[in-house]
Amino acid sequence: SKNKNKEVEKKLILSQNYYYFFLLFVLLLAFDLSTSFTLKHYVQIINHLNEPLDYHCKSKNDDLGIRTLQPNGEWKFSFHFSWVAVTEFYCCFWYDNFQATFDVFKDGGLYEQCGGEHCIWTVQEDGFYLYSIKLGYNVKMHYW
Repeated sequence: SKNKNKEVEKKLILSQNYYYFFLLFVLLLAFDLSTSFTLKHYVQIINHLNEPLDYHCKSKNDDLGIRTLQPNGEWKFSFHFSWVAVTEFYCCFWYDNFQATFDVFKDGGLYEQCGGEHCIWTVQEDGFYLYSIKLGYNVKMHYW
């Protein structure tokens, strides 16, 4: 009977330890997720063409509409990482007889290339440049 009480007491202490460990784990996970997923991320497009640039940006869940950016104009949009899927935005750009479509943000790949929460794209006559925070200058990523 004394041994049984000690065994029950050990099981009770063990189950309480598991409960506290689980609670601590959930709190740490919630804090980590909330800080990484509540940060805003930005994509900025800068038109260095000598004429207006038409473009259409969207993701799986968000359509940002067809827009026109005047020469030397800038446009920026913000978003949060998705909790359940890859966060990806792509844009279709066109002017004159030129057209290009590509990802302007995708967590993992382009997020790492931007080097921060801002992905800054500059559109020029010879193509599309992405500003690299790590390198400190624009890197040509796409041709027309």
